[in-house]
Amino acid sequence: MNQSKPVTIGIMGGSAAGKSTLAKKLADRLSVFSPIVLNQDHYFRDFSEYSPKEREKVITANHPDVVLWDQLIDHLQRLSDGQSIQTPVAGTRMAQRQETVEIIEPSNLVILEGHLIFWSQEIRDLLQIKLYLEVDPHERVLRRMLRDVSGRGGDLKWQIDWYRRDVIPNYPTYTEPCKKYADLIVPFDRENEVATEMVIAGLLQQLTAGS
Repeated sequence: MNQSKPVTIGIMGGSAAGKSTLAKKLADRLSVFSPIVLNQDHYFRDFSEYSPKEREKVITANHPDVVLWDQLIDHLQRLSDGQSIQTPVAGTRMAQRQETVEIIEPSNLVILEGHLIFWSQEIRDLLQIKLYLEVDPHERVLRRMLRDVSGRGGDLKWQIDWYRRDVIPNYPTYTEPCKKYADLIVPFDRENEVATEMVIAGLLQQLTAGS
């Protein structure tokens, strides 16, 4: 394939809605197109301008202020224009952890996933397809606790305190309202194979159009 423009799809939903799971499945099933998966979390700012004590009070993962939007928009625009990008971006938590520098070459399929991505109109304008994963809040909480405590060895009390401080007030303000921008709202209390196959079929049709 040698399209003039890549197909760009965004996957949004609350914390632990299954965004990464769906993005991986799409990438695996459409691997022949060498898809790129961009994770919004890799553009989280590091809040290094604050002292450690101040940082504990202001740091967030669920307010739009956490994302370096200019850099994320620039990268998505470059990939849409058939240009390569380099990660990690300076000023992000990923760069702070000294992650390996990677050059990401352009692709015919770009998948962007994150729980705040539709908040930015510039991002929405660059996405041809926008999916929102709808999951019962209780299910998302259970998934999150299993992931962050059992899967990642986190502290349960810390996770609960964080959820109360950062997720509960921000999710209904900055994430849930953005489902109005979605082209398709997908129930994802379980891995929705029917919807997944429909999305794959739609992507495949766009990717092979004119070939």
